[in-house]
Amino acid sequence: MEPGLISLTVLVISLVAGTVAVHSMGTLLLLWGAVKSRVNSAGRLGVLRLTADVTILVVALLQLHMLEIALWAVLYQHEGCFPDFRTAIYFSLTTYSTFGSGEVRLTEHYRMLGGVEALAGVVMMSWSTAILIAYLRRVYSPLFARWGRREPER
Repeated sequence: MEPGLISLTVLVISLVAGTVAVHSMGTLLLLWGAVKSRVNSAGRLGVLRLTADVTILVVALLQLHMLEIALWAVLYQHEGCFPDFRTAIYFSLTTYSTFGSGEVRLTEHYRMLGGVEALAGVVMMSWSTAILIAYLRRVYSPLFARWGRREPER
């Protein structure tokens, strides 16, 4: 294996580990806040409060993804892959989200980074989706149970 490939592999592993660490810590904090919010709300939340809580969770998860995207963009900028940070963040956003762009490309030496970022992005977005589904099930289940117990009108 050529020396440049070894250092690039270490860089890729470090970035993936950093992305996972950011996502893990961020989602744990979000879930802790969500549970704390529900505990302090006396059990019966109104529709507006539930909607606000879900909206806050979604926006917070998106912000977490943007932080992870910025982590990759900082590396691209540090390595001189792009002329400016704006291009680096654009490339990282389109790669992480797997949207892809053809307008901006990595050089051959760094090509592997783009593919790994896309894989990491898919895993992180799937993780966020699982958290959102688990949260929605927890929030909606009591509502469904309460709605199912209502007496029919006579």
